[in-house]
Amino acid sequence: MTETTELDKTRRYLRPVRATPIADDPDGVHLSVYSWLPMFDAWATGMGLCGESMMQGPLPEGTEVTCPSCLAYWPKYERMLAPGYRPEDDDPEVLRARLERIRAEVKLLCDCCGDNRERMGRIRAELGLDTEGYFSEDGEES
Repeated sequence: MTETTELDKTRRYLRPVRATPIADDPDGVHLSVYSWLPMFDAWATGMGLCGESMMQGPLPEGTEVTCPSCLAYWPKYERMLAPGYRPEDDDPEVLRARLERIRAEVKLLCDCCGDNRERMGRIRAELGLDTEGYFSEDGEES
């Protein structure tokens, strides 16, 4: 069985690729998105993450990538291509709103659970919530 028959056709992958002969660095190894194209019934690579045109088809898995621009983009693309990725996970406003909702929920839970005030005080302090009336780590009321 070849690698391509084992890959999930609904996902995209990062693969090393060779640049075209007219590229700035024709001997360089870049990264490209590798995806299934149903209209051609085949796997294909696209442009390099750096934006340069690439030769079609991936190099063997594990080939060392030498393009600094592709390497810089690698973590972002890897995260974006991971199963379960949501674009809002990279939106600071969405993340701030999510944090505020979580803070509000934790505040409600802390207000309901009066039997472990020291622990609640530490949690509230870590979340930047008011700790007045809760116990600090040294056991004294704050």
